Amino acid sequence: MTENIIHLVKIVSNQLSRKMNKFAKQFGLTGVQIQIIDYLNHLPQNQFVYQKDIEREFNIRRSTATSVLQKMEENQLIMRNVSPSDSRIKIISALPKAEEIQPQISEFLAATNTELLNSISTFQRRGFLKALDKISTELAAEEKKEHNNNDTEHPL
Repeated sequence: MTENIIHLVKIVSNQLSRKMNKFAKQFGLTGVQIQIIDYLNHLPQNQFVYQKDIEREFNIRRSTATSVLQKMEENQLIMRNVSPSDSRIKIISALPKAEEIQPQISEFLAATNTELLNSISTFQRRGFLKALDKISTELAAEEKKEHNNNDTEHPL
């Protein structure tokens, strides 16, 4: 049998997404929303977060981030305020409703992380994490190169 890393990564990604969504459902949220809440609640108090930061952190497109953040704002989980330095961009911050569920989110994420890492040996873990980081770095460099090529092929 040939190793098909794309297929295996996709299967694991789907399994983790289902696990996240199942947990998030008890709060009427999605897995992505839970992860964004966790991200916002773990930043230093004085650090501003913009939509672009969320797009980059979760590797999602602008349209996806916009719809997820709009839904979170409607559900009073986040607030978007105009940036004092640039009125075109908004600062995103967690509201009390999101902060209230953070302990359960942290517990779930920590338990899931431990469960995943405990399923492989310490030696396998080091190699696995290093390999994932390397693959992600290579794919990001490829995306950036393709993006730069598209910019030069289609000048404004």
